[in-house]
Amino acid sequence: MAETRKTKSKDSKRPRSARKAAAVEKATKSAAGDISLLQEKITSLTAINRQLKRKIFDLYTIFEISRNFNAVLDYHTLLDSFILTSLAQVTASKAAIFLEPGANAGVFVIAKHKGSGRFPTSKLAFRSNSELVKYLARLNRPVQVQEIIQSHALGDERRILEDFIPGLLVPLVSQSRLSGIFAIAEKMSGRDFQMDDVEFMSILGNQISVAIENARLYESEQLTARQLRATQEQLVQSERLAALGDMSAKVAHEINNPLGIIKNYLLLIRRAADGDEQIDDYVEVVGDEIDRMARIVSELMDFHRPGGESFQRVDLGTILEDVLRLMERKIASNDIELIRGFGLNPVHVNAAPDNLKQVFINLVINACDAMPHGGRLALKLHHEANVVRLEVCDTGPGIPPEIIPRIFEPFFTTKEPGRGTGLGLSVCYGLIKKHHGTITYRNIETGGCFEIILPTAKDDNGD
Repeated sequence: MAETRKTKSKDSKRPRSARKAAAVEKATKSAAGDISLLQEKITSLTAINRQLKRKIFDLYTIFEISRNFNAVLDYHTLLDSFILTSLAQVTASKAAIFLEPGANAGVFVIAKHKGSGRFPTSKLAFRSNSELVKYLARLNRPVQVQEIIQSHALGDERRILEDFIPGLLVPLVSQSRLSGIFAIAEKMSGRDFQMDDVEFMSILGNQISVAIENARLYESEQLTARQLRATQEQLVQSERLAALGDMSAKVAHEINNPLGIIKNYLLLIRRAADGDEQIDDYVEVVGDEIDRMARIVSELMDFHRPGGESFQRVDLGTILEDVLRLMERKIASNDIELIRGFGLNPVHVNAAPDNLKQVFINLVINACDAMPHGGRLALKLHHEANVVRLEVCDTGPGIPPEIIPRIFEPFFTTKEPGRGTGLGLSVCYGLIKKHHGTITYRNIETGGCFEIILPTAKDDNGD
């Protein structure tokens, strides 16, 4: 108690103004601390508010982008839109998307790229069974390129990623399966990609994965529909030509016998004329016309029952060379440049050689007739899995699209009167059908092109 009284006595001796100043100073320090703490909280809240605003903006942006993506059904347009949108949103300079070129291809190759700088070639690929790809599928979120180069990239995959430093690698996962890889690099600010960029690309990657799958399904459905329509049209065409061929054969049979009788009576008239030159001239003219009618009848019969030769294993390239030697003079006289699109390796089919020669000669003659003042004639041979495809293309004027469906009909011709019977292509159609193949025509940018598809010989298929 004595000490307390002594302290109070000392305080009471201090001037009142000093005590007041000390209290104010203490209160000021406390207020300053409170203000500093408040400022820190305000700064923190401002940063959080800014982040929330950015997230809301990003989510709204992604919602709009996703809606636009889902409205785009063209596959290539969708990829272009995705890459350009990604570059704009994260302000990067270059990006590329890697996709499988086909179902179960086993690799992801560059499908589209935009921006400046160097990009990997299509020869380099991510392998679907590589540790890097498996890691991306498990991770299912964007990762820094530098990080994955150090931990998982080897060989070709490392060379691909070196073109995207500094950058992000975004796995595109659809239904728990990696459907693609997106690489984006070189922010225009020169800074590294931030967490906001990673989150944005993660959400956008999930959206584009679904959109790509939808576009691929739509494209596949459209392709199937086109193939179905083409098959239906071909079936209708085959049925129509079969009916015309049957009718033509019956007409030819009915005409053939009277022609033979007329021919015999012309011989009797010639003998009875006893050297009369005028009658001999008349008989010769009639005889020539009868011969022409006989050839037409023969072609009609060939269209219905083309050839009777036995099939054998033949090299299609050898047959083409034989035909080109026969047609060499006509090709040269028309000043036509010949392009051989087939090599020295044999391509075997089971065929009647003379029948195929007849088809090829007819197509070469048609091409020459389409280019009376010169041009280019290209014969291209492609050996595929179970078929061989031959293209006979010229630089002529082509055929009007509206009459293409009729060119294989008997007696239909686009040539001037007297220059064709309209049976050449009909006979070709019948001969190719006999070989279990197809023959079609299409206009191309530089002219017209006939395409023949024949099954390869069994030995060539490994059977």
